[in-house]
Amino acid sequence: MLKRLLTYLFITCALLSVAHPVRADEREEAEYRVKAAFIYNFAKFVEWPVSAFAGPDDPLIFGVLGDDPLIPAFDALRGKKAQGRAVVVRHFSSLDEVKVCHILLVGRSEQDRLEELIAAFRGAPILLVGDMERFARQGGMIGFVLDRNKVSFDINAEACKKARLIVNSQLLKLANRVY
Repeated sequence: MLKRLLTYLFITCALLSVAHPVRADEREEAEYRVKAAFIYNFAKFVEWPVSAFAGPDDPLIFGVLGDDPLIPAFDALRGKKAQGRAVVVRHFSSLDEVKVCHILLVGRSEQDRLEELIAAFRGAPILLVGDMERFARQGGMIGFVLDRNKVSFDINAEACKKARLIVNSQLLKLANRVY
């Protein structure tokens, strides 16, 4: 059942990302919606340590660091639930603002500070998702890949393990690459 649901969700996302004759900005908006859907599904297939939450009713906090065109699509996740927890979306303009967060989307505007960011969160139970080239290979946890207008993702399993995050094996199988 889980495998069938996961396959359905990711096939739906993939179909939404297939190129069709639309304006460039419509295609970009569709890409961002697909990436937001992927991030929401990542939340369903990653397990955080109990210590990542103060209590059983704490929300699952999705954060965005920096400016990223994905923000409006990410905001659409407000009010949803994942793993029985309410999803809360927060925007952070600096590293110092990130106190409590479970999934952190590192925006393209943070490319120049990538090493610093990865070092700052190393070992913390925060799923670092990057919307930039080679993010997972450079030490992030999940990095989006766009190839011929099709969205996929790479996973850095070692970085996830160091953060005490357990990634469902079905999600690993769907990854473009696993490092």
